[in-house]
Amino acid sequence: MLQSLQLSKKVTLAVFIGLVAAVAIAIITFSKLTNSAGVYYPPAPSAPGPALVFPQTPQISDLPQRKSVTELTPSEKTAFVTAVNTLQSTYPNNSQLSAYEQFVVQHILTMGFRQSLGATGPARGNPAHSYPAFLPWHRQFLLDFEQALQAVDPNVTIPYWDWTDAAALNVILKDDFLGPTGEGTVVEVLNKGEFEGGEVKTSPFSVWQLNEVLHFDAITLESLGPHLLRFVGIPPFDNYPLPQSEIDRLFETDNYEVFNALIEGALVPDTENNTQDYKLGWTLHAFAHSVIGGSQVDWDDWDKGIAHQLDILGTMDSVPSSPYDPIFWLHHANVDRLWAQWQDQGHSGFTFYPDTNKPFGHNLADPMWPWDGGLSAPGNYGPPNVDLRELYIAPADNKVVSAKDVLDFRQLGYTYTGLSGQPS
Repeated sequence: MLQSLQLSKKVTLAVFIGLVAAVAIAIITFSKLTNSAGVYYPPAPSAPGPALVFPQTPQISDLPQRKSVTELTPSEKTAFVTAVNTLQSTYPNNSQLSAYEQFVVQHILTMGFRQSLGATGPARGNPAHSYPAFLPWHRQFLLDFEQALQAVDPNVTIPYWDWTDAAALNVILKDDFLGPTGEGTVVEVLNKGEFEGGEVKTSPFSVWQLNEVLHFDAITLESLGPHLLRFVGIPPFDNYPLPQSEIDRLFETDNYEVFNALIEGALVPDTENNTQDYKLGWTLHAFAHSVIGGSQVDWDDWDKGIAHQLDILGTMDSVPSSPYDPIFWLHHANVDRLWAQWQDQGHSGFTFYPDTNKPFGHNLADPMWPWDGGLSAPGNYGPPNVDLRELYIAPADNKVVSAKDVLDFRQLGYTYTGLSGQPS
């Protein structure tokens, strides 16, 4: 029997910020993201960037290619699913979490860099969200995950989900790949009707038993349960595929910080009131999270162009826990692909990343947690009565990575189909 769910509670913005500071799809203003290093706010949407450069495409032959999901052969899909399942069923020595879950807890702990939570060291802001390091942090995160997959099967790469391709989501949601939307829960959306989602009940991922201390609602910190949850295409996140025009607008800026803020999707240019400022948004990366996870919004605010979240529904919509859904990796591979494309269009090199005057961890040469040799440590963020830091296995102290180390993606050993110099 379907469970009917009437969602009506309204969480104030102040409470929401207190619970989930610096979360990309949290409906927050950057002016609230304060820390001892000051406030970070991206430059105006019209801010210029450095002069374009067009270096020769590196002649690196036979790089592994991350493909669109629509390009995958049946055997490639099977290999990816097998490698992901192997990580979920493999437990490192002395770990209470699987190898896969170690990536989930790492992502959760990026939310813990507030002194009120007990964070220590020079890192300021959120290492992975709402600040300049959003793109390089996730590039290294994906690389680490891909290398873990390749330890299982050397031929596996992370495919990408092109948000503008209607066929891509159809491929992803098949039982022979990452599985369908959920079922068993009916959500009533104001003035829109009833929509079903819930637990993923078919595909290899339907049998996953999620660790409930890692799978929680980022607003209430309550458990989302032991099963993968999806509410695919529930309004207002039913406008899929995304229009190509939204992607094209990303490439109109030559300023890295503007590109970074726009692709993350919590801010959009305020073209109606002030072309030199932003307003709260829910686009691109943030929107695609909710295409899969589903979210309830304040429709009065939404109709006024204000993005105000009321309830988290599915796994992908709870930003801290979102890597628990394997679609996360395809989603962020597309984020990285678009950055790589932007870099190839004259924005490569160190001049296209801020080198000073940003919160620590977000300047060009600053080490990014957790690849900082133990320089900083998060406070305890997550459900009550559990310290997730005790479950996390940090990288070796000699693994130090800054933004400058990951700007050249080809030097990291991969590329994407369709980029310059690469077959489409």
